[in-house]
Amino acid sequence: MDAERGDQDKKEGLRVLVVDDDSSILAMLRIALTLEDRVREVREACDGVQAVEQCSDFAPDVVFMDYWMPNMDGATAAGRVRTMHPDARIIAFSGVLEDKPEWADQVIVKGDMPDIEIVLDEVCHTS
Repeated sequence: MDAERGDQDKKEGLRVLVVDDDSSILAMLRIALTLEDRVREVREACDGVQAVEQCSDFAPDVVFMDYWMPNMDGATAAGRVRTMHPDARIIAFSGVLEDKPEWADQVIVKGDMPDIEIVLDEVCHTS
């Protein structure tokens, strides 16, 4: 993330997109993220197609992306999101991935969720 974008995030807060086909995961992440002072807006999508649609009028700073979803998987969606918003930091958030895929800046295995604040710090300070 460039310095200008980092300064803007500090002033305005992070815009976060959560993409998962499990409504309970969407709700859990939305609640956790909205409790963070540095998060300005949280949007949700239930599959990769909706994620790409959301990004047509929303420029996320951080994307929590599930891998295994109907209609369009996380890898395909991440590639399209990255084309639209190259500075977006993508976190692979999945129960089937254990290692960081090429399309992600970080991976979190469902069930091993660390503190949201730590995740945001790590992913936003990764070059």
